[in-house]
Order: sequence, then C-alpha cells, then structure tokens
Amino acid sequence: MDYGTSLYPRLYNHGPWVFQTDRKEVIDLMQERHWNTKSPWSQCLSGTSFGFTRSFDSARNAKESITRILSKLAPDSFEFIELGDGKGWEIKIAISPKMKQNLCGYTGGNLEPELKDAA
Repeated sequence: MDYGTSLYPRLYNHGPWVFQTDRKEVIDLMQERHWNTKSPWSQCLSGTSFGFTRSFDSARNAKESITRILSKLAPDSFEFIELGDGKGWEIKIAISPKMKQNLCGYTGGNLEPELKDAA
C-alpha cells in the first residue's frame, strides 16, 4: 500500500503537527533530525509509513518548515495539495534517480548516461 507523504495537525493548526511519509529518502533525512537531541522533531510512527512530529504556532509555519526540509532533497520538485478537510496537505514529491544518486557522494558515478540508454 502506498501511503504517500502528508503534513497535518494532530488537533488544531497550533500545537503538534505530523509529517508522515513512506519515501525512504525523506524518512532517512527525518530520522537524522529525530536522533539529533537539539532538533524539535521526534518520531511518532514507524512501519510501512513513518511519522515525525513537532509543534508549530500556525499552519503556515508548519508548511514553511517542511518546505525547507524538502528543499534539501528536491528543490522545486514538490507540491502541497490541500487535504479535503482543509487541515493539512498531501505532498507530491518528484525525486529523480539522479537526485538520489547525488545524495551519495562517495560513489563518484554519474547515472545520466544510463538513464538516457534506459529511456
């Protein structure tokens, strides 16, 4: 089952928010934040989908925080879609294989020629 990625408040727009995802590259980034004792993020769900929570003063602040986080992985490659109840967002993320490869600096390889051959 595909859970996707979403950001929603636990109860109200102020207070705890949950950033939930099933994308490995996002989970890895958020777990680093969870393990950092100075980070306000903590892990609240694990399994097929992972969730991370922290408090925000407003929906705008929550969305801006996630925008900054996702910009580290996929600048300009994600879109917030308001949830049907108006409380939070589904987040569509387009992270290409080339971007994933660039996260791993020790390989030194370039996937672009292989991607062109496979197309």
